[in-house]
Amino acid sequence: MRHTASTHAFKPYQAPSGVRGTDSPALAQDSAPQPHTSFAQAVAEGMVFPGYPHLAELAQRAEYRHMVEVIATEATREWITFRARGTACKQARIAALEAEFTRLNVRDTLRRMAEYDGYYGMGLLYIDTGQNAATGGQDTPLLLRPQTFAKGSLHALTPIEPVWTTPDTYGTTNPLSPDFYTPTQWWVQGRRIHHTRLLRFVSRTVPDLLKPAYNFGGLSLCQMAQPYVENWLRTRQSVSDLLNAFSIVALSTDMSAYAQDPEGLLGRIEAFNRFRSNRGTFVLDKEREKLELLSAPLAGLDRLQAQAQEHLCSVAQEPLVKFAGLTPSGLNASAQGEIRVFYDRINAFQESVFRTPLTTILHMAMLNLWGEIDPDITFTFRSLWQLDEATQAAVEKTRTEIDAQNIRSGVLTPKKPAPAPPTKPPANIAALRHKGGFQNSPSPALRTTWHLQVV
Repeated sequence: MRHTASTHAFKPYQAPSGVRGTDSPALAQDSAPQPHTSFAQAVAEGMVFPGYPHLAELAQRAEYRHMVEVIATEATREWITFRARGTACKQARIAALEAEFTRLNVRDTLRRMAEYDGYYGMGLLYIDTGQNAATGGQDTPLLLRPQTFAKGSLHALTPIEPVWTTPDTYGTTNPLSPDFYTPTQWWVQGRRIHHTRLLRFVSRTVPDLLKPAYNFGGLSLCQMAQPYVENWLRTRQSVSDLLNAFSIVALSTDMSAYAQDPEGLLGRIEAFNRFRSNRGTFVLDKEREKLELLSAPLAGLDRLQAQAQEHLCSVAQEPLVKFAGLTPSGLNASAQGEIRVFYDRINAFQESVFRTPLTTILHMAMLNLWGEIDPDITFTFRSLWQLDEATQAAVEKTRTEIDAQNIRSGVLTPKKPAPAPPTKPPANIAALRHKGGFQNSPSPALRTTWHLQVV
């Protein structure tokens, strides 16, 4: 059965009707279907692409949605900073790029791309250059050159869910070819689009043998987390059922006394259950009857349920405080270490998934604004880890004390201005700075602390 089920893992993805164009040859559907039990077993083990309708259904459940939205939101929360290389002044161009990114809604668009990657395993971003679909031309390459990308031609960036797309042509014979298991043309609801006009976002790629089965997308986070979510739901419901009936009342009585009148016993039990409360009274024969309260042990249930919830976070590699808003329990428990590790993972996600498409969008924005690509302007992802005001003040105080000590020892001189400190100072310190020193500062040392330079 396992061998039969494994054959479904390599079955090419069949796009819905209307996604492929009418001029493409159809695959003959003349083979006998495999046993449904084998297919169900393969899906249960997570070894077969479950299909986009099933993945869309999973997106309705809070556990899957929280996993995906936390990563997508954190990856675009602090966003990017444009920088100019060297000493060239590019402030005007940087301001124009920031306005262009705002017009194109790049930040929110990439957040949606990260969500599509988490829900479906892939997201496609269409570059709208104003070409009419009826006149064609969308199946030709989009070259980022001044001669082929005219100013003002970048109209919008359109996110597309992968269910509406399927690849048209790709190579399968030469592993040395750049199109080996890499689509060069895509079908988007009957329209053939060149791959240069579709930016592809995939964070969890699958082996080449599985790419046709996954519609040349990747492994979705929902599919990876499904066994863990099902275990969590079963554990949560089991704990809830146990709490709902963790104790029962046992009545030891002479059953033979009710042999002729069994309804009397049932009526007595029903009356007890109906009026059972802390203010109720149950009357019984002290010689022949005995009333006991049997309770199931509840110790450790909270820990078992918490561990099942933590397993959800292990799949998404998210700290529990980010996933569910729950802080860790225990003496001196802190989530700062886990959060810093999580931020490192988000930064790696930005570099591996966002860097290349963002660079392409940046170059298109330059061509759209100025008709040329400025190689001196780049971007960096802002750090997610930010110091609070108390920590920032402590850092500034330490830096000031070090500079003052270097002045006294002769390492630094207050005659020449020093370069700006590597970290941004807090607002209360920045407000005191001035070209001539600290405003209204009675201490000469303080007036020159931020204008130091190594001798």
